[in-house]
Amino acid sequence: MVYSYLIFPLIMKKLSNKSSENINKSFFPKVAVIMSAYQEELIIREKLISLKEQNYPKDLLTFWIASDGSMDGTNQIIREECKNLFNSQVFIFNSRRGKPVVINDLVSKAKKFYNDTDFIILLTDANVIFKFDLVSILVQPFILPDISLVDSKIEPLHKVSKGISFSENFYLNRETLLKQNEGKWKGLSMGASGGCYAIRSKDYVPVPKDFLVDDFFISFNILLKGKKAILHPVAICYEEVSSSINTEFRRRRRISAGNFQNLVHFLPFFSMRQITLWFVFFSHKVIRWFVPIFLMISFLSLFYVAFYHVISLYVTIILTFIIVFVFVFDKLFENINIHLPFLKSVRYFIVINAALLMGCFDFLKGIKSNVWEPTKRNQ
Repeated sequence: MVYSYLIFPLIMKKLSNKSSENINKSFFPKVAVIMSAYQEELIIREKLISLKEQNYPKDLLTFWIASDGSMDGTNQIIREECKNLFNSQVFIFNSRRGKPVVINDLVSKAKKFYNDTDFIILLTDANVIFKFDLVSILVQPFILPDISLVDSKIEPLHKVSKGISFSENFYLNRETLLKQNEGKWKGLSMGASGGCYAIRSKDYVPVPKDFLVDDFFISFNILLKGKKAILHPVAICYEEVSSSINTEFRRRRRISAGNFQNLVHFLPFFSMRQITLWFVFFSHKVIRWFVPIFLMISFLSLFYVAFYHVISLYVTIILTFIIVFVFVFDKLFENINIHLPFLKSVRYFIVINAALLMGCFDFLKGIKSNVWEPTKRNQ
């Protein structure tokens, strides 16, 4: 745990200082923006307006937008706003198909439209709002032929100081910096953020229909090909940060199940010839996916040793008391609208790792569908 959360990020920071490429030339390839939406009436209009305001050449930009069986006002808003969205193709599906299936379908349609010539696919979620120059900046690194994936930097859409927003912001900022350093070092930015990233069309690998975490599947396939993936920190877009710990628990549980799907899928491709890739993968991702199991083993070990050593008994009692104290008092303070960052952070860490553990169990039981309910938006 100490290695993955502290030592490895320091290693990446040190190594990334030795190499970086300055990208300052203008580059305007053909771009297809791909987006699937489900029950997004609260944010979809703002998202589509941000697409209209892009300062990218209109003749080089197309939009492929689908509603995946939405039953709220999403369909109507998409139809209204896309009337004034240049070069947009709209697809309204009456039944829920799941994001990977819809994305595969839209990418296939875009490839036919461009006659399978090389272009840039920009994959984005419906709740991520673009800065006006997002597309222009995000595609800039593709002027270098060895770069096949460029991730964006996602910042909070609104400043929220309630619930777990502080802890979530802190975690996301650390993740962004780590992926940025991985990209600067060897072009091994581990796992696109999902909300907004771009890839070369020739490197897109269709996502299996039952996969829960499509962004990691797509990005790791690119790294397996020996291509580079980076995070471009000046390509900025905006997304709401979750403030509900219950909502975040459900989201992380689903992601955890998808992580283990990806792990089992990609492990057979392990090769010593790509040892640097696997070093980053295990250091950044795999160890963290097993952290709840490490924690559980450590705690059970303390209970066992406590029968033989008084000091261990005291440590066990103190740790148990701290966990109960954090949950009880953080909940009490939350009810009277008092948010203490330390209590929130400890509770956040425990709950998120509990979600990772439950996601592991979900994977072991078998995943039969990739359809899920979207994260509830802050209101």
